[in-house]
Amino acid sequence: MLRRLAAIASLAVLGALSLGAAVAHAVIAPPTRWDVSIAGKQTVKWSFAAERPPACTSYYGTAGEEAKGSGTVSMSFATAKKKPIGAETYLGNNKLRFSSFNTVGWTIPATYSKQGSFSVTLGKPCGWVEGDPEPLGKISDTSDCGTERQKMDVSLEWSDGEFVLGGGMSHLPWGSCPGVVEQGTKVLDTTSCTPKDLPSGIEGDALQGIRSSVSASKFTAGKKFTVEADKEYNCSFPSTWPGSEPLKVDLVTSYRVTFKPRG
Repeated sequence: MLRRLAAIASLAVLGALSLGAAVAHAVIAPPTRWDVSIAGKQTVKWSFAAERPPACTSYYGTAGEEAKGSGTVSMSFATAKKKPIGAETYLGNNKLRFSSFNTVGWTIPATYSKQGSFSVTLGKPCGWVEGDPEPLGKISDTSDCGTERQKMDVSLEWSDGEFVLGGGMSHLPWGSCPGVVEQGTKVLDTTSCTPKDLPSGIEGDALQGIRSSVSASKFTAGKKFTVEADKEYNCSFPSTWPGSEPLKVDLVTSYRVTFKPRG
């Protein structure tokens, strides 16, 4: 009987200890609040050159044509000095969590610029003789090219030791300005150059996704630190125009994200 009572008492003590450990395990430490400052830029330079030779048999066939174009799409962005983004991290169940990450809704000041030109020159028709009308070329509308101050949507993402800054322009006014996806280039796919599982900056209106290794200890230490990213892509894309990969694109993205604990 005494042994049985002792065993029951021991189980009761173990149960109490287990419950206490479970409660302690579930305790969430006070969050760390951060002021996040962001600064960066991205430049996309593109060029296109293709030629279709004439195919004439006497008066019949098709005239030749030549296409060419080039342009630059750029954006620069930075948080205002006295208006950093507020983020928060906390420790719960022995795991680092980011309560303000993986969300969209922050905006920061940015400057967006788009400049470009594109034209198609038509060759003389088969059987053309002196005095016949000259064929008219095709020149893309450039009336909306320019530079403007914008708001850039940004997001902070962290998972399994990797940090990604997301960003993009949500309201762009330039519908009539030649760019990477200019219709006349007849390029069908521009997704094969940058990582498929990250946002692509090829077209210039979104920030190229870059993975940066950032240990969770950077956040738990509660000290100021900076994440820097710099990436360049040199891309070539095929087109339905004859020839090999007539569209050339150079994409350069760089930024700094500084986390400063709030006092």
